[in-house]
Amino acid sequence: MGHMEQLNHESNTMKWNANAYHDTCGRVTEHGVQLVQLLKEFHCGKVLDLGCGTGVLTNQIAGFASEVIGIDASPDMIDFARSSYPNIPFQVTDACRIPWTQYFDAVFSNAVFHFITSQDALLDSIHKALKPNGALVCEFGAAGNIAAILAAVEAACATRGKPYTLRFYYPAREAYGHLLEKHGFTIDTLYTYDLDTRLREGAGRLRDWICQVFRVEMDWFNASERKAVLHEIETALRPALFDGTYWHIPNRRIRVIARSARRITN
Repeated sequence: MGHMEQLNHESNTMKWNANAYHDTCGRVTEHGVQLVQLLKEFHCGKVLDLGCGTGVLTNQIAGFASEVIGIDASPDMIDFARSSYPNIPFQVTDACRIPWTQYFDAVFSNAVFHFITSQDALLDSIHKALKPNGALVCEFGAAGNIAAILAAVEAACATRGKPYTLRFYYPAREAYGHLLEKHGFTIDTLYTYDLDTRLREGAGRLRDWICQVFRVEMDWFNASERKAVLHEIETALRPALFDGTYWHIPNRRIRVIARSARRITN
């Protein structure tokens, strides 16, 4: 799994530190193992791991696919993946400008699409890269995802005169189904579900996670202001999300299995 840095039409809005991500957000990758097992059922030959991040899931896919290529827009993620899995091809690539045409039997992506707001360009790019009847197997944040955390971040920023605007794409199931069909996909599976993502042990883990996912907002503040902002967010969320040992991230996910078909044009 990875997080595709938004270089597509929205340059430099996300910056990822691969080592920090591996330590802080590793649970997201662990949840992606189930999605890999769904992909395996398709008996795919050539697979593109879109937003491969540190390459952990790409390596698992390599165990059953005839060929797998990992792409991510973050050079730091790709460097980490290449050093970890030197026998797998990884490259820095914009998800909205995939360079292959009708090459892949499947495009796989775990917890990435919500970082890419240019969904029309993204789905066109994926459709072009897939062979006819190729599979799109992906999962990402849906409407209502991390709602309590978003509210706490917004409140802490607003108190300091910094209006927070949602930078992530969290669609409703029905709306995303229409979008897939518009871009030439037929839907096999499309549903939403709740997922409790438990961070690694430690009272400071939410702070680490916030600094990764909301890095843009945290960069609005100097060191002392940031400390106060993080404390305010932690205080607001502790009663509901901290169990005394672990912080829990309340995810709402959308899972998609679709096939590339004829592009519908108006």
